[in-house]
Amino acid sequence: MIARHPSHARASLSTSSSRRALRASLFISATAALIASSLAQAAPTGAADALRKLADDTWIQRRETLSALGFTTPLVLASNDSSREIYLPVPANVPLSDATLKMDAKYLRADGGRTTMVLSVDTFPAAARAMTADQGDASLTLGIDGAPRSNGFVRMSVNWTTMLSGLTMCSDPRTPGNVLRVAPSSSFSYRYDSRAIGDLRTAWGALPAVASIMVAGKDLDQQSYDTAWRIGVALERAGKHSRVTALPQVGDKIELSRLNVPEGLKSVPAFAALAGSGEHVLKDQAELGALMAIGQNGADGELRGDIVVGDQKLLGAIDAAMNALQQQVQSSAPDAAAAFADWRRRVQPQSAGLDGKELRLASAFGHPVILAGPQSGTAFASMFDNYWRNISGSPTLIARTAHKPNTGEDFILLKNLGGAPGSFDVMSRADWTASFDIAEVASNGRLPSELVLDVSAAPGAGRTPPVASVFLNDVLLGAKSLQANGQRERITARIPPNALAAQNQLRVAFVRQPSSDNCRETPQAFPVGVLASSHVKLDKAKDEPNFTGMVRRFAAGAELMVPRAYLNDVPASLQRVIMVAASAGLPADKTKLTIVDDGKDAAPAGDFLAFDIPFKDNKGLVQVKGNTLVMNDSSAKPMLDVTGFNRLGILEVAQAGGKQGVVWRSVGEQKPVIAKPFSLSSGNVAAVASSGLLSEIDTNDSTGRDYVQDAPSLTIPDILWWVVPLTIIGLFILLLVLASRARRRRMREQEREQELKKQQGPEQ
Repeated sequence: MIARHPSHARASLSTSSSRRALRASLFISATAALIASSLAQAAPTGAADALRKLADDTWIQRRETLSALGFTTPLVLASNDSSREIYLPVPANVPLSDATLKMDAKYLRADGGRTTMVLSVDTFPAAARAMTADQGDASLTLGIDGAPRSNGFVRMSVNWTTMLSGLTMCSDPRTPGNVLRVAPSSSFSYRYDSRAIGDLRTAWGALPAVASIMVAGKDLDQQSYDTAWRIGVALERAGKHSRVTALPQVGDKIELSRLNVPEGLKSVPAFAALAGSGEHVLKDQAELGALMAIGQNGADGELRGDIVVGDQKLLGAIDAAMNALQQQVQSSAPDAAAAFADWRRRVQPQSAGLDGKELRLASAFGHPVILAGPQSGTAFASMFDNYWRNISGSPTLIARTAHKPNTGEDFILLKNLGGAPGSFDVMSRADWTASFDIAEVASNGRLPSELVLDVSAAPGAGRTPPVASVFLNDVLLGAKSLQANGQRERITARIPPNALAAQNQLRVAFVRQPSSDNCRETPQAFPVGVLASSHVKLDKAKDEPNFTGMVRRFAAGAELMVPRAYLNDVPASLQRVIMVAASAGLPADKTKLTIVDDGKDAAPAGDFLAFDIPFKDNKGLVQVKGNTLVMNDSSAKPMLDVTGFNRLGILEVAQAGGKQGVVWRSVGEQKPVIAKPFSLSSGNVAAVASSGLLSEIDTNDSTGRDYVQDAPSLTIPDILWWVVPLTIIGLFILLLVLASRARRRRMREQEREQELKKQQGPEQ
């Protein structure tokens, strides 16, 4: 047996331990690497999680103010018992969430007494407040139930009741110093699930008060430009407003402070470039794709399109941007590729097989949009008109023909113009309104000439009959004291031509005396109603050389003439064309677009609306050169010659090429930016700025002669139509009287002769 040295034994033991330690270390490292790899495969990165959250968020937030709905001035309620109803638009048949009404209001209470404000929603009282101070804040925030509304409106009613207290005898209870003022900043906000939008009709109802029309860029072809302006005019005619948005391009500047980039997406370079504040220049297609993905998250939406004009240029640009962004996502966060593909289906509209005249419900930029083919402008204007809108309950439509039937009748029912007949209770005062576009009633050279209103009213406790007053564009047409027996009563009022405008509002005010007999009874409201037989009569109108006369001529069809430079100045020129065309009454479905090459004189083929183009034989009174404006009188002498204008537009009714039309001329280096239509009447020259209509004059009748002659007066021709028949009737009656007297005289003579014969008979 050989004995080993202790040092050799210790060396062998050390070597064995080192090997075991090495094997253990390698095992732990391999296990850790395997666990890390498994965790990396199981847990998604921040980009994937952020994209999934964006894809799963299908809720759309809406906030509409009264000013956006057309109430640009405060609503004032001042009588003893006055009320105002406001219809707040919501998507029809779609459940709402977090619906909230925020009313900004103030009150004055100088006369004291009992003063109460009641707020009702869908005819049901929802909140009430008693006012006790001399003045104060009447604002309140009210939650509204999210039940679907089949009519597409939340009906809000504000009732203001004020009465002097402590009256022991019949006194004047009026309180003119007690006033409620509701501010236009009052708002209505709600959310809805975009998955509930399943057809075009619902998508139309879900459009915001100011809908955005998205086009491919700052330059368009003629077809897309034609479609976009028709869509804009159709929106304005339907009571909505529009703005034109161009798809951003590489090199455009954007404001980053409006964007909200999720933290998880900042690992992708394109998204990281959009995180921050201040101005940023889009450097590549990937950044454009990132802007499409999150552009809706900012305040007001940096990139917004509610109606998308889907030409090949726009659809191709979106596809290229999303492809570039997809490549960055795959390289920066490979595990987020599947989540990106799901989100892309909500960002990029599905346009496969899109027909040029097709209207399609699509998902784009994270919300439902109306995708319009590049030749669908006429179809859009026709299918979303009041007449056909309710049958557009389909996710896709191709309208080859859609127009109203031409009956040839000389009247139009008010219910076909948006004036829904119905009854409502009135204690002191209430209004019934209807709005209509002049193009809806002007046909075959005819304009509204007479209003026939059929109403009925229930009898009240007071002896004073209710009064119905009829207004058109705030012009009193007529009034009548109603018999109030529950039967139909007819009010007939002539419509003067100068009372008509491109957009018209008809208002019927019902006024009752709230006091009862000897004040022995509490005043109560009694129903009144506007009947379905109410209508507007049409009659041939004179061809007057003013804006009202051109509205009548445009109704049968017109020609829209724009310079080719306008196609390279979108959206500014397109916004201008939409607003001026809507103001002038140009029909979106009966107008032909003509592009005039720069430097060439235009030759209109018929009635026309022209923008900044020259004519060979222009017979207008207005001349524009740069920032100089010259306006001549009827004798061709200048009555206005001024230099220095900017951001000014001049509209004039003029003749060119033997045709009559309306001409727009921009004065100054910069053109005005028009946000909303303006109201034109019986003038022939108008000055327009970015704020709207500045002035309108009638050079053909500067003294107002036509207004004086149009006023009702008793003239010889007016007398003859009733004097002559009455004279004939009087002569006929006189002849009858004379004949009757002659007959009685002959009868008396015959009786005398018979008596004489009888007396002579016995004597003989």
